[in-house]
Amino acid sequence: MRFSSLTLGVVAVVLASPAVANAPAVPRQLAKMDAEAFRSKATIDDDDLEFATIISTRNGFRKERRLNGSTSFDSHVEAHVDKRTGETRFEVHQSLRYWGSQRLYDTVHFADRDGNLVAQRLDHARRGDDTMCPNSDFNGDCALTMKLVFSVDETQLRAAMTRAEGWDLKFKGRPNGRDDLRIRIVPAEIEGLLLAVDDYRATLSA
Repeated sequence: MRFSSLTLGVVAVVLASPAVANAPAVPRQLAKMDAEAFRSKATIDDDDLEFATIISTRNGFRKERRLNGSTSFDSHVEAHVDKRTGETRFEVHQSLRYWGSQRLYDTVHFADRDGNLVAQRLDHARRGDDTMCPNSDFNGDCALTMKLVFSVDETQLRAAMTRAEGWDLKFKGRPNGRDDLRIRIVPAEIEGLLLAVDDYRATLSA
């Protein structure tokens, strides 16, 4: 897939006050969870044949959220910690399940730590095992899945954690924005991951 120079760059403009009507709904059960809940449920994938350990909140709140009648989604954050140095790379993962035609996503919009709006290219926008539909015999709507991933630095995550209402993200659907997907990651999930990462880093230096 090719990207234009505009898409590849990270553009910034000053954020206006967000409209309440655009704020994604957060399930009541998720809103009640604190950082310790996410910390205790963090998964740690430590393979002795890998250089990095993956720490994830994917099991923190295991319930798909419905965006509308045809689209459901689930999101989590994860850290890849280098066992040799402790250096850590963070990612946001977005799973998407919907009924319709193939979608194209290549960027995500969010507010950076200075309150500016940025457009960042996704690291991955992978389709699930949907090769059988649509096909040459059937061109209608299908049950489809996607996995969207982008990298984020720790400073950005810590800034997002301070927003009481949560960190809003919008995955941009091409070409006309009709398939845009707006989500919110609650501060407790980010804080819980960072606490779990700190716990693991402490074992490296012990």
